[in-house]
Amino acid sequence: MRIIFAFGAFCFLVFCANKTEIQETQLTHIRVINRSNESFSNVALFSMKFENLKPKDTSAYKILNYDPLRDDSLIYCSIGDANYARYLNIPEVGVNNYSYIIDSIQDGIIYITSINED
Repeated sequence: MRIIFAFGAFCFLVFCANKTEIQETQLTHIRVINRSNESFSNVALFSMKFENLKPKDTSAYKILNYDPLRDDSLIYCSIGDANYARYLNIPEVGVNNYSYIIDSIQDGIIYITSINED
C-alpha cells in the first residue's frame, strides 16, 4: 500500500512540476474594415458588437474570444431595414491581428475578405 501511495505522490509531483511552467497566452485581435460605399449598423462578428461603419471606416481592434458552442462564426450587419450575414474564416491559432473586410454588397449578398496582418 505504501508503494502505491508513494508512486501516486511521485506522479502527482511530476504532473504539478510540469504545470508550473508559465504558459504564454496569445490573443487574436480582430477588426472590421468597410471598403464599400455603404454605411453599416448593427455590426457584429463572432457574437461581439462593433461600432457602426461608414464608407471607408475601420473599427477598433477587439480581442477574439470565440466559443464555438456559444458564438456564431458569422458577421451580421444592416443597411436600413436590410440585414446581411456571412460565415467567416476563423483565424488560426497564433495569429495576432486579423481583419475582416466588407468589400461590397451585390444582389443581396455581402462579400467579405479576410487577411492575417502579422
